[in-house]
Amino acid sequence: MTKKIVVTGIGTSSPLGGTAPESWAALLAGESGVRSLTHEWVTQYELPVTFAAEAKVRPEAVPTRQETRRLDPSSQFALISAREAWADAGEPEVAPERLGV
Repeated sequence: MTKKIVVTGIGTSSPLGGTAPESWAALLAGESGVRSLTHEWVTQYELPVTFAAEAKVRPEAVPTRQETRRLDPSSQFALISAREAWADAGEPEVAPERLGV
């Protein structure tokens, strides 16, 4: 049985951009998300790798301190992206049982 779904909003946090439009523009421009790591801890811990594809996150999108204590990093990125998708959809009022991520 096939059920129809409707995508009304999109969101992402990727090494290419902190929002879906930023990520899409960078992707179309052929940009790479891999960059040199310039954090102090890279040399402090003598890491063998000095480059990575770190996700870009807008400071205002970061979950609250209370939320970050309950969520692992991947769940935090999922929450950031879900909030962007919700905003992109116009923040509609929807019955909880009709909403999915």
